[in-house]
Amino acid sequence: REDHARWAERYWRLLRENESLVKRIEGRTNSISRTFDRVCAVLTEGGYLRGDEVTSSGEMLGRIYNESDLLIAEALREGLWDSLSAAELCATVSILVYESRRPEDAGAPAIPPGTNEALSETVRLWARLERTEREHGLSFLREPDLGLAWAAHQWASGRRLDVVLKESELTAGDFVRVMRQLIDLLGQIAKAGSPAIQGTADAAIDQCRRGIIA
Repeated sequence: REDHARWAERYWRLLRENESLVKRIEGRTNSISRTFDRVCAVLTEGGYLRGDEVTSSGEMLGRIYNESDLLIAEALREGLWDSLSAAELCATVSILVYESRRPEDAGAPAIPPGTNEALSETVRLWARLERTEREHGLSFLREPDLGLAWAAHQWASGRRLDVVLKESELTAGDFVRVMRQLIDLLGQIAKAGSPAIQGTADAAIDQCRRGIIA
């Protein structure tokens, strides 16, 4: 009788644990499903989906692998970066790969020549998309960070590494790591973008892939 009682106690305990796990799994499944539906709503509103069909803009978006993919796709679609030089494109795109370690009370980062309008338009586009995501209960887009823009522009313009590091206060390791991420993103832009920007992106890669970065 005592053995049966112990087995019965184990049975009810395991049953309660199993029910708890099922509820957790169902909750997560429902959460993933709701998030997926919200993402589809945002993409449909932006013209990347049409019902169950992926549009040409959606195919372009699918060639971009970055946490700011929607922002990049919108910038390419609107031609925000089409008139930039290779160095200016490096500076502008760098705000989507770099995350600053600077203290919050640090001064404003330097803005490279010729990039003010493109940077401003890109940040405004981010704000618009961030509002759209928030209206749909999402929060995927990371805020652009201008902390690498000057260094990326100077490096793509042919400046020496020691000069770039001194002006940016980056360590050599951090600079190499983030510049390789930038080169990777420029490659995606070259493949996904229009002919107007493909040549500039390829030139930007060539100008960045030198010295310690190569």
